[in-house]
Amino acid sequence: MKTFHAPFRGTGSRWSIAGAVRGAACAIFLAVCSPFAAQAQVPMLLFKSGFEPNTTALGAPRDCWGPQFGGCWQDITGTDGTPTGNWGNVVWGAPGHNGTPTKVLYSQVTQSGCCGMDPQSGATQNAFQIDPSAEGGDLYIRYWLKYQPDLDRQLASPSWRYLFSWKTGTPGNDDGDYRTVVQVVSWCVGANPCWEIIGDNAARNDPCFPGCRVVYWDEYNTTVPVPVGQWFKFEVFWHRSTGSDGRVWMAVNGQQIVNHLGPNRIAKDINRIFLSDVYSGTAYPLYQWMDDLEIWNGFPSDASPH
Repeated sequence: MKTFHAPFRGTGSRWSIAGAVRGAACAIFLAVCSPFAAQAQVPMLLFKSGFEPNTTALGAPRDCWGPQFGGCWQDITGTDGTPTGNWGNVVWGAPGHNGTPTKVLYSQVTQSGCCGMDPQSGATQNAFQIDPSAEGGDLYIRYWLKYQPDLDRQLASPSWRYLFSWKTGTPGNDDGDYRTVVQVVSWCVGANPCWEIIGDNAARNDPCFPGCRVVYWDEYNTTVPVPVGQWFKFEVFWHRSTGSDGRVWMAVNGQQIVNHLGPNRIAKDINRIFLSDVYSGTAYPLYQWMDDLEIWNGFPSDASPH
């Protein structure tokens, strides 16, 4: 398996980036050195990347573990062409969402560590992940993504493919109490594939799962099409609360796929944001393209109707 990393340019908080490769997983990590700022009256752009080409460097493998399900850490360093950036990685050239050639983040999982190209219930993944040091308030994220052109064929048998999720927990640990996830599934009623959006407690590594899993809410959207083999714009916003003012909102190509209101916080802060995740219960290979990532601390003026 391999991961193709992309350069970033940042605005606002200082970030560091490192890539992690494990025996059954690949990941790109953005380790946040300061928390996201709390929501201001005027939404502020916190981070932006168009994955433009620049200098890259990949450090030697370090802190390895194994041998079974083993792996190593590798640090990605370099300098982006914009003054605010301090990292840069390898990207692919491809037609962008407006049809013109550009640089995009390409992510792929070729096969699993146990079963070759056969399905194995999604134990292998390639995540583009932010690890906040603290939770500072509301967030709005948008980017463009293109799934592989044979996704609908892969989902012919009932299965799933991740798009985005966040989990809670203490910094650096898999010990959370709440998760929100959106995925493409093929067990829908009325349209296949369709969108499924879930709020549950699957945010920790616990041997009791799946028996102790609690689903707080689960919504399907069969009216907004799942684009296959073509670029689409994904938007997500959340306001965390233990009360009725909690909100999780998402849209695809300007059309709302969920607007869930109600409690979405128990005790712990968000400590992992999976911006995109090549993660599925289908056969391999899995791959996708991503471009034009933006993170705001509220809805920008040009967000889709919300």
